[in-house]
Amino acid sequence: MSLARVAQALPPNFRIMFADVGSAGGIHRRWKPVRGHVQALLFDPLDPQPDDDANRYFPFALAEQAGTATLNVTRRISMTSVLQPNAPLLARFWDKPDHTRIERTISVQTDTLDHLMAQGGIAVDVMKIDVQGFERSILAGAEETLERSLFLAEIELSFIDRYSGLTRFEDVVRHMRQKGLELVDIGRIKRYRYRNAMGIVNPGLGMGDRAGRVAFCDATFMLNDDLLRERILAGGGGNGTDLGLKAIIALLVHGKADVAAWLFDACADTLPDRARAALQKYLVGLGGRHFGRRGWHKALDYLARKV
Repeated sequence: MSLARVAQALPPNFRIMFADVGSAGGIHRRWKPVRGHVQALLFDPLDPQPDDDANRYFPFALAEQAGTATLNVTRRISMTSVLQPNAPLLARFWDKPDHTRIERTISVQTDTLDHLMAQGGIAVDVMKIDVQGFERSILAGAEETLERSLFLAEIELSFIDRYSGLTRFEDVVRHMRQKGLELVDIGRIKRYRYRNAMGIVNPGLGMGDRAGRVAFCDATFMLNDDLLRERILAGGGGNGTDLGLKAIIALLVHGKADVAAWLFDACADTLPDRARAALQKYLVGLGGRHFGRRGWHKALDYLARKV
């Protein structure tokens, strides 16, 4: 049983509303198994996309308020930001001065996520933000979204001041916690390595420790366990009555099968019959992988208890 097979059992009108802020290249391939049930809301001034049934493009840079901003387009396009690269700090590291050299600037229209979603009558379920240090301003323009509907977010966050005026990792974590969203994972940890006359970059010393210093990562946030379960059992709130199904699918997409199974235990009775049966089979199969040769016996015992 695969996640793609599970997707075939989802209701035809089931949709996860996914805001991708910094969407160049399209949404992450992890969503591919369930892509037919994801409405992508795309925000990237440098990468306009045509609207279709699965994608809706917004020609704005998200910010704390409507207006205009100057986008600093860097030599390495992925390091483009509304903020200025912190040249004195970046000069200490290999490659970074070249990567962050500003090649041109463009003026872009800004608006808040809350305003744009209110205009379209959209409640965002999941969000990804990758904007090179401008995360806090975007979150400030998404207060209602954070409080009303968002249950999962992946945000690229910095440990050092790579750009002038950015908000660091720990401050965004604190802000998200205040909104009921807890840090549940960090991934894609990137390190900057110091320039030196000996040409040392990453010699592999330290019994697994690596050279350089951590610069940024992808941080994953999830609505507090109790708040998420309460909202599901209360009828879904701003996400609609299928919040439980949305959360389970999104968590599986993000590799959080244990949390998805925990939610399934709590809200299986609220799920559509076909989706519930497919998810149960899929989750039991994942449990079988963990338990090895004894897995099928445990799976059969679990199914017997549920029948």
